[in-house]
Parts: sequence; C-alpha cells; structure tokens
Amino acid sequence: MAVFGLVLAVAAGLLAWVRRGDPVMYLVAPALGLLAVLCFCAKPILGRYIRRHGGMVTARVEFGPDGFRQPLEDKTTLVLPWDDVRRFVFREGQPGGRVALAVSLVDDEAIRNLNPDCRHKSDDGFILSSALAWEEAEKALAAIERYRPGLGRWNSKDVRRGGFGVPNPVRRLVKRWSADQTRTLVRAEQSSAGRLFFLWAAWLAVIADFVAPAFYDIPPGIPLPVALATWVLLYLTRYRGDFGEFAVTADAITWRPKEGDPVRVRRTDLVRLTAEPSAKKATRHYVSVHAILRRGEDRQLAARVSPGAAKNVLRLVTP
Repeated sequence: MAVFGLVLAVAAGLLAWVRRGDPVMYLVAPALGLLAVLCFCAKPILGRYIRRHGGMVTARVEFGPDGFRQPLEDKTTLVLPWDDVRRFVFREGQPGGRVALAVSLVDDEAIRNLNPDCRHKSDDGFILSSALAWEEAEKALAAIERYRPGLGRWNSKDVRRGGFGVPNPVRRLVKRWSADQTRTLVRAEQSSAGRLFFLWAAWLAVIADFVAPAFYDIPPGIPLPVALATWVLLYLTRYRGDFGEFAVTADAITWRPKEGDPVRVRRTDLVRLTAEPSAKKATRHYVSVHAILRRGEDRQLAARVSPGAAKNVLRLVTP
C-alpha cells in the first residue's frame, strides 16, 4: 500500500508539473494526492480497527522442563518437546509496542505437537502471537533461557541492507535486557563505518544531482555516474557470509545462525576466543570464530562472519 501510495503521489506531482495551467489538473491531481494519503494511512487504520473490534484473542501457555505446553479449548493440553524446537523468535515493531513470537520446528513431524490454531507460517516460523505484551515477551524469553539456553532469539526491527537499497540504521551492538541478565547481540553481517559512509554519500550525491541545479548554476548529471559506480561496487562486495548473531552474556557466548542449531560455550569452560581468516568468497574476506576450551578442545562457533563482527565479539569477551 505504501508503494502504491508513493506511485500515486509521484503521478500527482508529474501531472501538476506537466499540465500546469490546465483546468483538469486542478481536479485530477488533488484526487490522486488524496488516494495516496489513504494508501499511506491504510496500515494504522486497519490495525486500529482490528484492536477495537476484537480481531485478536488471548491465550495462556506454559514453559516447563518437558517443553512448551499449550492448553486447548477442549480442556486438553498439547506439549511441544524442547527437542522438537529449533528456535523461538521474538520480533519487535508490532503496533502498540507489542512483540511477535514465532516458533521454528526441527522437522514436519514436530507440527503434530503444535496447536492447530498456531499452524500459520511466517518468515520466522509458526506464529504463536502477533501482539505479545513487552513484559510477557521478556518473561517468556527468560523461561526459555532457563530450560533451554540459546533457544530464544530476539530480532530487532532492523532490516539487512542490500546492495542498492537504503539501509535502515543497523546498530553495531544491540543491547537487550532480559529478566535476569544483560545480553549483548553482535550481528555477523554488520557493515563497517566505511561501507555505510560510501552508501549514504552515494544517495546524497543523487539527491544533490536533482536538487542543486534548481538553486545553483551548475550542470546536472555530474554526481550520478559516480553514485552508480559506488552502488555497483557495494553490490559486488556485499555480504555473502553466514547470517546470524552472537549473544554474549555473563555466563555464556552463543552463536545463533539463521539456519541451524545454536552453538553455546559457557564462560567457565572458555579459555579464549580466536578469529582466523577463512576462505575468501567472491570479493570480500571473512573470518571464523573459534572457542579454545580448558580441556584443550578447539570448537568452531561461526565459520564465516565479517571481520568487524569478530572483532566486536573478541573485544566483549576478552578482559
């Protein structure tokens, strides 16, 4: 709807510019502008309507030693064992400051232990809740970590930057306070300050290319080729490593890949973390992060992450 509204707004602006002075323009352009405003307002209006007219129901679930317990309407209880769960994903950014909760299962057979009302898939897995209160989300995450540490994952609203897209501000360190301890998350694909600088400079150059000639006597079209070359370079050198995040707490260091099982190392078993160069892929270099344990074992946490992410993890762990 937002994209459709943007198209209508651009069409109204072009019509006002091309057909200025035409009486028809004074009727059509405002109508297009009004439709664009309605498109931009569709999401908050729809969300408000759903909240006011009972489009959601409240359910109570339990986390215990045996797994995720789900009371059903027929007074029975379904138990989803911990071994059937790949991860629980908490995602911010829902209307009213709420948190969405989804569960990812290890295989298709595990779905038999999931409430039939929750068998709707999303990018994060099966949707358990689309409007969880912040306090309840923190309570659920603390319960999950108590019984199966590393199984819960908290995603911020940030979107990973693509080669050509405008990046949302991706914070180098995202701090999240759970019910009992402070946790620091480090993204494996975090961009360096240099890459973000060049990307924003390219976008500012394009904006200046269109705006500056209207106010200054300079020929247009100069910054555009430079910006295009910068975008091509950034696209060719985009991140192709492992996606995931490092969760660093006072008790453990956990590598949470986007696909696969988490790898957790307790602080009491850890001697040090090391970062070693991994094989170059495409046009960028990556490093692997290893945990050296007290019993002499060298355990690999992540096979291929950005050097900036590895540097931040080592800085957080090393006294």
